[in-house]
Amino acid sequence: MAHLTHQLLLLFLSVHVFVASHGSPNPLSSTYNDSMCLESFKCGGVDIKYPFYLSNTTQANPDYTSYFSCGYTDLKIFCQGKGQTAIAVLPLDQYNYTVRNILYDNSTIILGDTEALNGVKCPTVSHNVSFGDEWLEYTDSLHEFTFFFDCCSTASDHPPPDSLLEKFQIDCKGFDPPAGSGNGVSFLFTSEDDNVSREYELAEHCIRMVIVPVNKDVLMSSGQLMLPSDYGAVVKQGFELKWHMSIPQPCDLCELSGGRCSYSEEKKFLGCLCSGGRVGVQGCHASGNTIAYSNSPSSHHYSKKRMRICKKYLSTT
Repeated sequence: MAHLTHQLLLLFLSVHVFVASHGSPNPLSSTYNDSMCLESFKCGGVDIKYPFYLSNTTQANPDYTSYFSCGYTDLKIFCQGKGQTAIAVLPLDQYNYTVRNILYDNSTIILGDTEALNGVKCPTVSHNVSFGDEWLEYTDSLHEFTFFFDCCSTASDHPPPDSLLEKFQIDCKGFDPPAGSGNGVSFLFTSEDDNVSREYELAEHCIRMVIVPVNKDVLMSSGQLMLPSDYGAVVKQGFELKWHMSIPQPCDLCELSGGRCSYSEEKKFLGCLCSGGRVGVQGCHASGNTIAYSNSPSSHHYSKKRMRICKKYLSTT
């Protein structure tokens, strides 16, 4: 019986170590080309620094045929153009947003919808904003504009909404609704409008609805603007996102030690990029690669503790 128990425990430990070690992303090599991870870079009037990084500062990992970044996966900046006229662009989902400013002191980035940043008074806004929550979230300044396009068109079988909705109709000279929206009229609601029931009513008469984040402080401070005709002045000022770590991970230890967290394209932590081209497993105090049982330091220590307990038990059987 003791012999059978001994074999079963050895099998359990072997399976556990295999699964734990193979469940983690492949680590980086012990060194990297530190010239690719610039301390800072100017793109037009925007300073690009960690945890943001330029799109061309990713490098193939020679040991594992994968790519690693100089910052958080979703914070990759594309710098379009050169000199003072260059434009910093951050992709969110399938759309590009112009970086208006990055406030590193409070971890906030201000983005503008690239297609809306043109010279017209009432720009076209054709899509919702979507992004992953691993690193980004809205700030307390969030306010929303809800657009309804192609409402009550002649091709619609629905009757038009009542006249009380007329004050929400976009009647702006030069306004051009998104392509494919039809010839119907368009409406705009704000978050503060106490007309939720009317929005639901209006939705039945419209072909398309788009929700656009805007800055509440900009809207409240623009007392001279008349909505919905002057909505463009608010949309052009953009909206704020805050970057953060959604869950504890080895990156915390890396940043505390003065390193940069490097991730794969699949958003997996790969290693800590340290000065002098060194790579740490979790921090810069001790460099080099070792096999990790999990992305979580606590689960790694737990696994080692369980192995010690099992070994002690085996020695007494």
